Amino acid sequence: MKKFLALLLVFASLLTVGCGRGENTQSGFIDNRTGIEYYFASPMGLYPVSAGEEHLTVKGDNGETVYYKVQFEDPEKFLCYEEEGNLYLAYASTMKEPSVKEFNPIAASIYGSGNETYIASFYADNKYLDDDLKEHNPTEDTWLCQLIAEQISTGENVYVPVTFDTIEELYHIRLLSQDYPGLYYIVSFFGFEGRYYLRDGKDNKTVYCPREVILRMVGE
Repeated sequence: MKKFLALLLVFASLLTVGCGRGENTQSGFIDNRTGIEYYFASPMGLYPVSAGEEHLTVKGDNGETVYYKVQFEDPEKFLCYEEEGNLYLAYASTMKEPSVKEFNPIAASIYGSGNETYIASFYADNKYLDDDLKEHNPTEDTWLCQLIAEQISTGENVYVPVTFDTIEELYHIRLLSQDYPGLYYIVSFFGFEGRYYLRDGKDNKTVYCPREVILRMVGE
């Protein structure tokens, strides 16, 4: 009987370690085990590539929210949660959300206007790949990803009076980073009245798209 009770206690402790309890705060939520407070990432910025195991449960007015580890990321820095079938990011208050340039992108996946249908890739340079993967990518496109980040960071913020009815060739560029392997940074590419633009929704900035990126996106 004592052995059985001991096993139950061990099992209970494993459950506690696996998925802790938290509570909502004014700015986000807090992990009661670590005391770390998390904030919700800005919309149209950083997103988790995929979720790992359950890490934290927070009870709110509308029920419980489960927060998951982000694969390849430290849970004391990033967690994620699911809402209406989509994954969203939360980050520890000890950190700040990186800008697109600080994200240091080395590759990208291109998705359609709904951000659901994969279309193409900008491939990482060989120097970023494991030896068994080198020379397998058809192109080396890290320079293109860094050009996008540089243009958004330093380019002029332009006003484009685009609407849902007038937007042309909308795509979402999911920038990928070796520094943040479990995350992607989303940048929108679209056309309007014969010109093409890049938009960083997190920083509310729209810039003219470099011709080199346009050639890879639409071939013009």
